[in-house]
Amino acid sequence: MGNILLKMIGVSKSFGENTVLKDINLTIKKGEIIGLVGENGAGKSTLMKIIFGMSVINETGGYSGEMIFNNERVNFKSSFDALNAGIGMVHQEFSLIPGFKASENIVLNRESLNRSFLQDIFGERINSLNKEKMDERAKRAIGHLEVQLDINTKVSHMSVAQMQFTEIAREIEREETKLLVLDEPTAVLTETEAEILLKTMRRLSEKGIAIIFITHRLEEIMNVSDRV
Repeated sequence: MGNILLKMIGVSKSFGENTVLKDINLTIKKGEIIGLVGENGAGKSTLMKIIFGMSVINETGGYSGEMIFNNERVNFKSSFDALNAGIGMVHQEFSLIPGFKASENIVLNRESLNRSFLQDIFGERINSLNKEKMDERAKRAIGHLEVQLDINTKVSHMSVAQMQFTEIAREIEREETKLLVLDEPTAVLTETEAEILLKTMRRLSEKGIAIIFITHRLEEIMNVSDRV
């Protein structure tokens, strides 16, 4: 397997009578950028939900087929399993906490929890975290992206592009991230911001992080993907 990071073999998924995915085979190498295209309803998001272990898959009877990640057969029961294995995902809907700063959002890895619940858990905990260490970690993650983003900016004061980069910084801040799923990340960005994001993706891929890039903008796919 050597260089292969993710292999999906014969993956199928139905919601009731509705077959969304049928016999999908997909192989991704370390550091490879895969462009995933298809019309709305083609099943792209469902495939990503399987890869990211989202609970909706398990709650609707799971899926058939095999998924091998980093040389191990996996069947994630939750997003936490996927995160622990080294998979990060940036969704179309941001999952940042509005009252928190960029740095606080970046170091709190908190997929698939709901926001008010998060505010309760982390509100207190923020005070007991080592601020210098947090700031340092956040700066390092943003540094990988080479974008203008002040770690002290609160999410509620950010532009959409800054939110997008905060999300990506959060995903790559975890040392063990091996695969990053970006679901329509440029849909909310201007052309200039999108260009910065594509450069960022290339840099991450040079560091060995594989990326699944979903977009309707074919020009971007052609510019950045190793395979489509």
